[in-house]
Amino acid sequence: MRKLFVFCLLVALVLSGTVQVEAAKSKDVEGRWMEHKDFHPTNENAATSRLAFADLLNQAVGFAEEEEEILNLAEELGYWQDEEGDGDSAIKHGEAVKLLTYFFPNQTWDADDKSNKPVKWGQAGAYIQSLADTVFTSGTYTNKTVEGSALITQSDVTLENVTIKGDLLLTKGASNAVLNHATVEGNVYIEASIQNTIKLVESDINQAIVYTFGQEASDWTLVWNDEFLTDDIDPDKWTYDLGNWIVDEDGNGVAAGWGNNEQEYYTDSKENSYIEDGHLVIKAKEETVSDKFGTYDYTSAKLKTKGLFSKKYGKFEARMKLPEGQGYWPAFWMMPEDSVYGNWPVSGEIDIMEAAGKDTSTVGGTIHYGKEWPNNTYTGDEYHFPEGEDYTGYHTYSLEWEPGELRWYVDGELYQTLNKWFSKGTNEAANYTFPAPFDQEFYMILNLAVGGWYGGDVDETTEFPGKMEVDYVRVYELTGRDYMEPVEPSYEPETLPEDAKQPQEDGNLIYDTSYNEGFTIVDGTNVDMNDTYWNFLTLPDFAGEGSIKTDEVNGTTFAKTEIINPGNALWALQLIQNVSIGEGRTYKVSFDAKSDGNRSLMTKVSGGAERGYANYSGEQTMNLTSEVQSYEYTFTLNQETDLAARLEFNMGQTSTNPVWIGNVRVEDITGQVDESNQKEPLADGNHVYNGTFDQGDFSRLVYWETVTQNSAEAEAYVTAEERFMHMNIADGGSDMKDIQLKQNGLQFLKGSTYDLTFRAKAQQDKEISVSFVNEDGSMVYQEAEVISLGSEWNTYTVPFEMTKEMSDLDGQLIFNMGGDAANVYMDDVRLDQTSSYVDYSDVDLSPLTNGYFLEGMKLWSNYVHFDANANVEVVDEALNVDITNAGNETWSVLVEQPGLKLSKGISYELSFDAKSSVPRDIEVTLENAGYYRYLSEKVSLTEDYNTFTYQFEMPANDTVSLKYLMGQFAGEHSIEIDNVSLEVVMPEQAN
Repeated sequence: MRKLFVFCLLVALVLSGTVQVEAAKSKDVEGRWMEHKDFHPTNENAATSRLAFADLLNQAVGFAEEEEEILNLAEELGYWQDEEGDGDSAIKHGEAVKLLTYFFPNQTWDADDKSNKPVKWGQAGAYIQSLADTVFTSGTYTNKTVEGSALITQSDVTLENVTIKGDLLLTKGASNAVLNHATVEGNVYIEASIQNTIKLVESDINQAIVYTFGQEASDWTLVWNDEFLTDDIDPDKWTYDLGNWIVDEDGNGVAAGWGNNEQEYYTDSKENSYIEDGHLVIKAKEETVSDKFGTYDYTSAKLKTKGLFSKKYGKFEARMKLPEGQGYWPAFWMMPEDSVYGNWPVSGEIDIMEAAGKDTSTVGGTIHYGKEWPNNTYTGDEYHFPEGEDYTGYHTYSLEWEPGELRWYVDGELYQTLNKWFSKGTNEAANYTFPAPFDQEFYMILNLAVGGWYGGDVDETTEFPGKMEVDYVRVYELTGRDYMEPVEPSYEPETLPEDAKQPQEDGNLIYDTSYNEGFTIVDGTNVDMNDTYWNFLTLPDFAGEGSIKTDEVNGTTFAKTEIINPGNALWALQLIQNVSIGEGRTYKVSFDAKSDGNRSLMTKVSGGAERGYANYSGEQTMNLTSEVQSYEYTFTLNQETDLAARLEFNMGQTSTNPVWIGNVRVEDITGQVDESNQKEPLADGNHVYNGTFDQGDFSRLVYWETVTQNSAEAEAYVTAEERFMHMNIADGGSDMKDIQLKQNGLQFLKGSTYDLTFRAKAQQDKEISVSFVNEDGSMVYQEAEVISLGSEWNTYTVPFEMTKEMSDLDGQLIFNMGGDAANVYMDDVRLDQTSSYVDYSDVDLSPLTNGYFLEGMKLWSNYVHFDANANVEVVDEALNVDITNAGNETWSVLVEQPGLKLSKGISYELSFDAKSSVPRDIEVTLENAGYYRYLSEKVSLTEDYNTFTYQFEMPANDTVSLKYLMGQFAGEHSIEIDNVSLEVVMPEQAN
């Protein structure tokens, strides 16, 4: 306590500028002190000494005030000098306000008009009394109502059934305060050193705000927090994810291990998450739990604010300490409240902090974005703790999020700033306008995973239980200044610097395509990767085991990987070579590959550890067969130039079948792709690009053009808030065609019919029209149809039939908006083909072969995931799938016939007979290499053969696979499939 008072007195003296530490000791110390001991003046108009004001603050803050100690401190500080400026001199209003602000930074005082005037004793009392209307100093107070604010200055005070209409201040001396069924209509301010001693029991408060002495003003204002002062986790702030599976809205399993290969089962039990000593504890335990999907060896907890609190932009921080141990994966992260842009990670993910339990010296921060998985990407970086520190101690992890920029901090130290990303929907032609997807509200998540792809599975060294302890979580709004304006990222192609690994004479960025230099084996024994040639990685943290050698295939040298244990992650076994790639440049990756059966291979171009293993190309999954096939993919580097990027071939997890890889090339093809004005219909069949007006540059009008004539004046624009097209019409001209909003390059196929749909309204009742014309407008395919708009949003449909004489692949859609000078608003524009004229002579009427299994498994292939066990064979001219363990995924057991070429606008009928030894559901799909499904049906099998028939129309020309997905089912059983046919439905046959 002596040190606390010294601190208070020192601050008073330092701020007033009167400390004299070398003063001579007075001979009449005791007498002078006793004379000064009654240092509270009796006259309210008398000046207040510095020592008297310090004593008032001492009482308000709750420091000790023992007489002997005060005497000793005053003596040590030279208070017995007769010179002006000692403890007897009067404190001025400006000095007093500095002191008050120092100790009570959340309160305000005004001393501008009397800053240099002495503080009178009555004014000193008024300053202190302005802190609170009521002061609670000791014991228990019950059944009271305080009309204003209240102050607690001493320890062990309990407020029971007390209502405080204003704020409640808990100072440094107010440790172990308890609010039991209390109500505070204002804020509760808690001095930081006592934060974890305060308890709220069934109490209702506005907000708890923790402060420190000398706290400086900030641009950030607290808007949400949890200091974990209650006995139980607050259900108004946190809810839970439960189980081990991502499930759909009907409770059906979508992905095991939360899509991350995690091994824990999340519960809402107090055994796994609770509050202890003012901290949230998330505990991972080693115990067995089962549900309808399977059995799990660990339990833990995952808390989230979804549906309770979400925010766009701000500062998000948590103070916590993390467990050490192989396989622990603690995280503080954010997900979108509503996935407005599409499935993960098109709508984004922000990882504020995540850590791999084996390496306590490092934490990471990452964003996930781009296209829908598996073509997603991410960017991140790592923070390395100073020597002598690690994440097992308490640290504060923060994210500052502004439009177009995210900044990561550890203990206030900035270690990463990101301002480049993108988001592109599966059915869209262009990226959503920056800063999408990070321009929507996100909610927070705290969890402690066990196992998973971030740090690998647990091993014999992992100690249980593991605890993630959270001191607080706080969210701030930026109020000290405006949020920054986003700056659209620039992706101008950069030339590789001279010190980069340059392409060879033939343009190949890959060296040693014949593997003459051999392979550097990286197996966890501290062997560094070779920067120039090939590396073979077996990662013990993911249980990968295998070997690599060269092998001649058709006269070409291939790398052959033998797989002993595929491990628990795709990257458990990797063939890697570093390449240098430049920002804004486009690359083509090509290679030949095979296996000795059917299996998949995942390849991508990524960053290394220093780039957080950022995914540059998206994960490209290739289906290998026993025959050598050629594969390729292209990507544009939308991140900073990386001179040590990695071309990866990931051969883990999927199968023990060996993999041969040869003729590997990575080529810079920037500028080699011809840009065409013709717009292929999007994946969902829409012929109109950016019909939602939320894509492209900040105008959000990419692919659209506004044309005016005859003195008409109009401007089309889209705001970031509303995201629909505004046609602001200053002068409408004399005709509707004087103002046009149009899109060209649309494909109008001869004899085909279309439906144009859009939402629209006008400033007042107004007529517009729609035209379908050729590229230069000289040929009108359909006369303009007049649409009457009202002042409320409505959806309109315009049918269109193209002439049977010709097709036009450069057609125009035109909205004519001139005439009346009333503004027009439009959104959700679609042009869908409803029927087509087909020349069936060019169509394969029966694209599937050997559907009766007369030739065994010819043209059919099967895949059994590592978590499943099944035997697939043809018995008595029928496909027989004998399943011992169906695994965790629907695709853990599958049979498929790939390479089916289907034609746009054609109706097909799929038919087959099937049965199961036990009743169960399977899935049948027709999907392309990007997993886009043109047909997806759930099939309910019984013990008897049934015939299943499905019809569908292809929206595009594509090569697909027919897949029977038979995983994710408990118990041994067998399935039979026969008489599979896929036939074109001729028009007269259609239902």
